[in-house]
Amino acid sequence: MLSLNTPAPRVASARLALLAGLAAAMLGVLPGSGRAAPAAEPASANWKPSKPITFIVPFPPAGINDVLARTLAQRMSNMLGQPVVVENRPGASGNIGAEAIVRAAPDGQTIGILNSIHAVNAAFYRKLPYSVTRDLTPVAPLGESPLVLVTNPRTPYKSVPELIAFAKANPGKVNYGGPTSYPLDMITTMAGVDITNIPYKGSGPTINDMIAGHIDLATGPLLEYMPHVKSGKLRLLAVGSTGRLKSLPDVPTIAEAIPGYDITVWYGLFAPKGTPAPVVERLREATRTIMNDPEVRKHMAELSVDIAFSQSGSSALSSRLSSETERARGIVAKTGAYLN
Repeated sequence: MLSLNTPAPRVASARLALLAGLAAAMLGVLPGSGRAAPAAEPASANWKPSKPITFIVPFPPAGINDVLARTLAQRMSNMLGQPVVVENRPGASGNIGAEAIVRAAPDGQTIGILNSIHAVNAAFYRKLPYSVTRDLTPVAPLGESPLVLVTNPRTPYKSVPELIAFAKANPGKVNYGGPTSYPLDMITTMAGVDITNIPYKGSGPTINDMIAGHIDLATGPLLEYMPHVKSGKLRLLAVGSTGRLKSLPDVPTIAEAIPGYDITVWYGLFAPKGTPAPVVERLREATRTIMNDPEVRKHMAELSVDIAFSQSGSSALSSRLSSETERARGIVAKTGAYLN
């Protein structure tokens, strides 16, 4: 307790010292050091998985989805300090694997890759046990692949206009195979032609039957079909993007014959709904770092994967998922091609 007889200058000095200490504490200054205290790291930087991460791929081994997942898994393991184990869970046009992601605990220990077929499935399947827009958390977009329209060399048409003319002259005699009829449905509804759809479980069986001459048309990622085009076993008619590809400048787009046609295959990383925000952000940061690695960028270019989409953020992935689901619903409402 201060005495009333304490000299005024000493009281003033004590008060100034006290105020200076309070000011230093409020400003985060270390007394006597003159340096600011280091800012606390963001919560996302502190999250580390407590056990190996399961990375679900809803498609068979090989193919772009699998390659993308394994590219991410290898590097993500080094960044997060735990193994990232890729599990292929194919079936039902990717729905089995997608549901496995949805049902997993929302703790960051399970993630998965989905692509544009899941937006289409949300429209084609009436009784899906999950919702891609409600039950999944978009983590990060990964990239896009051009879709190609191919035919076996035995067919009489060598372009999309010739295909349309032949299909109109021969209703129902042209057939199409693949794991989803959506690219075909866009052609039939927009061009007003009748082409028969033959469902397949994957691109492998589709390609084999096309080479054998059992089916006429198919669509799929450029990477999966180009080796067979180059060998002469398949004929490339067009690409599904709005503009011609730099790598194939002489190949026309489907949109040149059917204005408004536009399909590319996009890929994205997802987690179960309810995964904590700091965990999602840490996974997002890791994915962004990996996709910007020069070696990864070069590898993706070799696979014909355009990673520009990976720079657009998770909100763009969510928007793409929703908008393409709505577009697919409009197409299936016209065709009635529901799968259950």
